[in-house]
Order: sequence, then structure tokens, then C-alpha cells
Amino acid sequence: MTGGSVFSGHFPRLILCTILLSWALAACAIIPPLLTSVEPLPTLVPTLAILPNPPTPPLTPTATVATATSEATATAVPPTATPTDTPLPTATAVPSYHLALDPNQPQGYLSQFRLVAFYGSPSGPGLGILGELPRDQMHAQLLATVAEYESLSDRPILPAYHLVTTVADPYPPNYSHHASIELIEQWVAEAKERETAVILDIQPGYADLMTEFGRVEHLLYEPHVHLAIDPEFTMEGGEIPGVNIGQLYATQINQIQAQLNEIGAQIGLNRVLILHQFLPSMLPDKASIEAYPFVEIVIDGDGVGPAGVKIYNYTTYANEPAFEFGGFKLFPTDGDYPVLTPTEVMNLAPQPVLIIYQ
Repeated sequence: MTGGSVFSGHFPRLILCTILLSWALAACAIIPPLLTSVEPLPTLVPTLAILPNPPTPPLTPTATVATATSEATATAVPPTATPTDTPLPTATAVPSYHLALDPNQPQGYLSQFRLVAFYGSPSGPGLGILGELPRDQMHAQLLATVAEYESLSDRPILPAYHLVTTVADPYPPNYSHHASIELIEQWVAEAKERETAVILDIQPGYADLMTEFGRVEHLLYEPHVHLAIDPEFTMEGGEIPGVNIGQLYATQINQIQAQLNEIGAQIGLNRVLILHQFLPSMLPDKASIEAYPFVEIVIDGDGVGPAGVKIYNYTTYANEPAFEFGGFKLFPTDGDYPVLTPTEVMNLAPQPVLIIYQ
């Protein structure tokens, strides 16, 4: 699940029982999440959904899978590896994204590169690993993580900053707030100097999605900048971020794609659109998501929980409509058990072209 300040505490028993009963009756729900609870803070945003094990999921042979337990008795296994275990490199050279662009023949992006990203807020700690450290130290740690994947990849790997630009929160009227556009622009400019990709993430709450897109649209003309939308925090009908799981419909996705498609055609390089998912209900009409020639869609297997569930979700999405490229998110300190190693991540089929550490 995507970033935010951690909600702590527990739901009242009546609310929890009601929510669990409604999930049990939802025929389309393959894997019900355990809801995060809300304890409002000035900049609160929910950060994770815990995923229970599905019944006998198909597992990748090389991946380690946690034994299924009930929520009441489950004990998380401490991660065996985190992105900080590898010594920080002294060199900062990475493959260049500076391409010879031809507006008449837009180039593929993810067919050329794989991205390893740190997720978080440009404003500081609370949303994920990206904001937890001073920027130079964070970047050095990101390069160390990239290095763990280089020998496993069939294409050059670019480090990436996954920046949450519109942040969901539990407060009306929009149930979201903005990171400073000036600060985002600083990060984008610095990333360009460091030959690092940038993913701009939108958690709209009740804000108009196209309006939120408009805030960052000018940055998407930069070859190294791409877009992500979080259906979990795209709310409707009285839903509240952190209490309810939102949904994003094909009509909304296609509107965004049409704009990205124009940008890709103009700059001569395909644009990437990442859609986070850990429940079927988050993207309820995938079959109606259209294909645009200059847009590459990544379905990112999101959510916190046992390795077996995360693998099951990813392989399920890979066989559903709209899947073009795969993404996989890892939570080294927030509840994945166990945390998949780079080798295990790259043994997924198909191999993810986007690996996100939150």
C-alpha cells in the first residue's frame, strides 16, 4: 500500500465486525485486507494494508513463504534482508536515461530500463523510506539497493524517486493535501542531474483527478518523469482514506492515458503510468482500460503481508486485462514477512520492471 503517516490504534469492535462481514459477502474480493485504523494527526495518511494468506496460492519455487496464521495469533518474522544491508557504494555512476529522442518515433521506456525506487514524501518522514534520511544519504542507499539487482537484470537499472505529490488524509472536504510544487520541482531537477527517474504519485481522496494531474503535468514532459495513481485513496460515496479502500475506474484511467499519450508523442519517449493494487475491487473494470501507443501501464502488486500472498496477487494480476508490465512493492520495516530478497523478486514471472521499497 502506498505511503502516509502511520495510523495507530484499533477500530472499535462493532466497526471492525461490520467491515469484516461486508468483505465476507463481497464475491469479487479474493483476498480481504485487514483495515488500517485512524488516529488523526496533522498530516496523517494511511500507509499499509496487511494481507492474509489466500487458500493454497500458487507460489514461485524459489520464494520463501510464511506459514498462514490467523490475525490474532500471527507473529511477523523479522526481515532477513533490507536495502541497508549492502555497504554504500563510493561511485554514483548509473545508466543514462538521456536518449536521442525522435518525436516521430517515440521510444519504449520499460523495454529499455528497469526501475528500482524508494517511495515517500518530498516533504520529509512519514510516508516511506525516501523521506526518512537526508537526501544525499538516501540516494547513496538507493544506489546500494540498485546494485543488488544489477547482476539479475536483463536491462540497465535506473534508480528512481517515487514521490507522493497529492497525499490522502482523513480530513474534509477533499480528504487530501499537496506537497509543495516548488519542492517537487527541486527534486525533479536534482534527479535529472543524478540520472535518476522520478515517479509522481497521486492519492486524490475526493479531489478531482484531472485537476491533480494538472498540477504536475508540466513535469511529465521531462524524459525521466512518470506518473502513478493510487486507487486505494481514490474515494467516493462517503468513503474515508484509511477506513475504506477506494477504487479507480477505467474511464478515469483512460482520461489520464490520453493526456500522457499526447506528451509521449510530443517528446518522442513513451510515458509510464503505474497503478497500485492489492485487491480486485481497486481496479474493478480492467477490461475497459484502453491501450494507448505512447503509454506503458505498470500494475504494481502493492500491500503488506506474507510473501505467499504478495506473490499470489502479482501472478494473478499478470493474467488479467490491462497488465503490460509488472511492479512489485516491498515493505522492509513495516510488515512484510519475510521480505523477499532481490533474487526472489527477480524470480517472479514475469519479472517486475519496477521494484519499489516503501
